[in-house]
Amino acid sequence: MAGTAVEESKEDFKVLGYLPEVQSGEHLSGDSAAIAKKPRGTYSPEMENALRVIPPKPYTDILVQHYIRETNSQYYCLYPPTFLSDYSAWWSGKTSGQPLTAEFTCLLIRTCACATLFLDPGVKQKLEMELGESVESLSERYHHAAKQLSSTIPPGKGGLTQVQQLFLTASWYKAEALFVESWHALSSAIHEAQELGMHKSISKVGLPEFDREMRRRLWCILYSWDWQMSLMLSRPFIINSTYCSFEMPNVRLESDHIEADVPSPIVHIALQCQLGQALSKIPGVMGGTMTPAIAVTVQQETENWLALFPPAYRLVNPDTQWDHDYKYVEVQRKQLHTIAYMVMLMPLKPCLTSDVQQDSTSIEKSLQPTAIDIALKLIKAAHQLLDCMLPINAKFHFAPFTMFDTAASLCSAVIHDHGRCLPQRDEAIGAIGVTLGTLEQISQSTKTAAICYSVLSKIVDKLSLTQEEELILRSKSSDSPLRGVKTPSDSQLTLDAVPSIDFGINNNLQPLGAHNPEMYVSTMSDYSSLEPLAPPSSDLQDLFSMDLGELGQIWDLENLGLDFPQALAA
Repeated sequence: MAGTAVEESKEDFKVLGYLPEVQSGEHLSGDSAAIAKKPRGTYSPEMENALRVIPPKPYTDILVQHYIRETNSQYYCLYPPTFLSDYSAWWSGKTSGQPLTAEFTCLLIRTCACATLFLDPGVKQKLEMELGESVESLSERYHHAAKQLSSTIPPGKGGLTQVQQLFLTASWYKAEALFVESWHALSSAIHEAQELGMHKSISKVGLPEFDREMRRRLWCILYSWDWQMSLMLSRPFIINSTYCSFEMPNVRLESDHIEADVPSPIVHIALQCQLGQALSKIPGVMGGTMTPAIAVTVQQETENWLALFPPAYRLVNPDTQWDHDYKYVEVQRKQLHTIAYMVMLMPLKPCLTSDVQQDSTSIEKSLQPTAIDIALKLIKAAHQLLDCMLPINAKFHFAPFTMFDTAASLCSAVIHDHGRCLPQRDEAIGAIGVTLGTLEQISQSTKTAAICYSVLSKIVDKLSLTQEEELILRSKSSDSPLRGVKTPSDSQLTLDAVPSIDFGINNNLQPLGAHNPEMYVSTMSDYSSLEPLAPPSSDLQDLFSMDLGELGQIWDLENLGLDFPQALAA
């Protein structure tokens, strides 16, 4: 009798999804076997495969809850109450043999695929031990199963859920540093949204307010990704703003499950959408022409945008009362600040990477102090953003890549500074050191960070520095490690014992040409001594022959204006 009861209990758990599913229906009896077998044969092979790939419910629960709690707020493409309700209904339907939709099944697998890339060490270890597979391998399997199933859904037939899962496809590729693939996946999501008419005014569409709001939110997310990724990859915008009607999302959906006055997690996306709209009206920007001649206009538009921020996201004296209980607020605030400086620096990069003669009257020379000032602020902002995201979100490439790209441009400015009269030269050298040390600390976490560290190290090796400047570059390497990242020198410390980084930064947006006198400090560990710069020669060949991997999709060494190939040929 006891054995029978145990077997019946096991079968009940299998039917509910709490034990691995027996695909053939073996060892099930009676109603349990009928329930397990009922859907079989009625689904496409892609759907059958997707159902096999989804882990047992306890593990799926872990992944879904982790994504909602830790990762979703980066872009907020899922509205948690609705998604969790649909998730519960999906499992109920699966256990009772009811038909399951391909689009939500796809969305669920995409959520699992993305969640496995951003797990804390404890959860990662648990899943790998109990599922017998690395989280990287699991994520790959989930991704491919969802990709196959997604291909069976006709355009325009999957509704909002299909747009969400296509967006998560782009998100997954981006987390894996496959930026071009992410851009193409984003295009698919945008085109699906356009099939549903999301780019048109919905004020007169007979839809419930919730559906209208979700359409507004999704379209803002897609537009924000579009303008940022297109500028990053030097590609045309996918969305033509001329033929779009924008309606900003409201922030009332969350009012019934978060405290009053807490910023909605969608606010930062709406703000990014507004900046993209402002930039698109500046002649040349839509075509990727971010020249110094339009730098002043870009900076003015960005400063106007910053001035409209709600208190919790302000650049100057932000309201931080929600940071502890709603951690997404701090992350989103620092993300917005980093985006602001990144946008302002884009048209100013030629002022750093071209040979600006100090006695010239060129526009590059007149804007160079501003370019240096914004570059320093950008590295500070990106470092602060990365600091509050580690260790779970190490694969969020925006912050470390921004630091690397900016530091590389500052290296070019130092190399071109033959008369050693570069504005804020010492601070620029310190910022390069901070970046190099930061990339070193996280180089074990992601391949992209490792490549960035290797490339920047080689460029830094070519700087011609005085002894004092070398000390600036290498100083205080152990004073300000990133939170959640152990360095070799403090491997015995617990994570809680690692001090948080503090540059003593004043977040005021200072006037053009002004700068904070506080010098950067380096976070490098055991950095080798630097040799004075000789004219570019054959020892630079290894830099140009490096395999940049995924980094090569978004970064071009020749944009530094160092003319290494010509020097090598001379």
